[in-house]
Amino acid sequence: MLQLLEESRDELVAFRLAGSIDRHDYDVMLPILEEKIKQYGKIRVYAELQDAEDVSLQALWEDLKFDFRHATDFRKVALVGNRKWLDWLTVMASPFTTAKVKYFEPMDREKALDWVKADQE
Repeated sequence: MLQLLEESRDELVAFRLAGSIDRHDYDVMLPILEEKIKQYGKIRVYAELQDAEDVSLQALWEDLKFDFRHATDFRKVALVGNRKWLDWLTVMASPFTTAKVKYFEPMDREKALDWVKADQE
């Protein structure tokens, strides 16, 4: 399930993904990201993953296609979650994007928001 967060404003897109994530979630999220990129050029993303148990292969494929098409359109990405694979994902994504990507534990939610909004590292 995808939920757009109230922190989304200007070039920041903030959302929460919880439970099972499928293509429908990406069908909602990707147009929002596309519109923000059109409007601002480079955007910032705050993504909070709560109990994200399952990601469908089709949803993952849509995500990868989007990421490669827009590799230079992200300024910063903050990933917040309690799964260690998110930390691994931030390392693996680095060669494919010019964005600064950083992982945060759930207890550091405010720190993640501050980081993604800040103009410096």
